[in-house]
Amino acid sequence: MGTVYKAIPSMEVTTGQVGDTTQLETLLESLDDIESVSGDSGYLSHRNCMLIEAKGATPYLKPRRHSPTKIIGPPAWKHMIQFYRKNPKKWMKHYHKRSMAETAFSAIKRTLGHNLTSIRRDFQKLELMIKVIVYNITVLIK
Repeated sequence: MGTVYKAIPSMEVTTGQVGDTTQLETLLESLDDIESVSGDSGYLSHRNCMLIEAKGATPYLKPRRHSPTKIIGPPAWKHMIQFYRKNPKKWMKHYHKRSMAETAFSAIKRTLGHNLTSIRRDFQKLELMIKVIVYNITVLIK
């Protein structure tokens, strides 16, 4: 979710059996000039922290309640966890930028409907992509 224009810059439509953590690389591929990436614990992994750092951005991926207390892993992971532990309020301020994405999803559902009308999976994917394009046009012309 872009913080300046509030548009959805990248999306990937998957089946319900695909976890978020495996999709981050695809979502980041088309993006340039990003400062940070916020995500819930579904995106939490050493690999995703490294992918975000490789894009020149700072990861803010919500640690799980039972995440290990010992900080081991790649530098991007260590920096993220150390910042989270040293200054949780400041870290959470960055992390909560992800609420803009939740707001966008809510707006799409409110204005364009909760359900997809297509029966075929490929048409459902296309219908969802069109909804996101319509949403992006709407926020960009405001």
